[in-house]
Amino acid sequence: MKQSSREALIDLLFLALYLDDRLSLAEDEVLTGALDSLGWESERSRERFIFRAFSQARAAAADPLRTEEFLASHAEVFKADGSGAEAFTWLTKILAADGLSYSEKRFLSDLEARLFP
Repeated sequence: MKQSSREALIDLLFLALYLDDRLSLAEDEVLTGALDSLGWESERSRERFIFRAFSQARAAAADPLRTEEFLASHAEVFKADGSGAEAFTWLTKILAADGLSYSEKRFLSDLEARLFP
C-alpha cells in the first residue's frame, strides 16, 4: 500500500468513527494494531498527520455533502493505486471489531459501491 493510500485509509477510519459517534475499546485496539501494521513512509510524523486527519474527518462528518465528497475523493486514491480491496478489508476489520452499527454498515456499503462499481 502506498503512503497516499495509508493516509486515505486513516482519514476514512476517522470519518467512520465520527459518523458512528462511538469508539469502543475493541475498535481502539484493532485500530492501533492496524496503524502499526500499515507502516508509515512520510517525512511528516504519523502523529501529526493523525491530528490533521481528526480535524478533517470531523469537518466532513458535520455536513452530508462534505461526507460524500470526502468519501468519493478518498475512494479514488485507493482505486488509483489498486489498494481498494486491502483498504476495504482494513476498514471492515476495524469497524467490525465491536460489531457493525447501522452507520458503519452504511458507510462500508457506500465505500464498497465506490470501490467496486
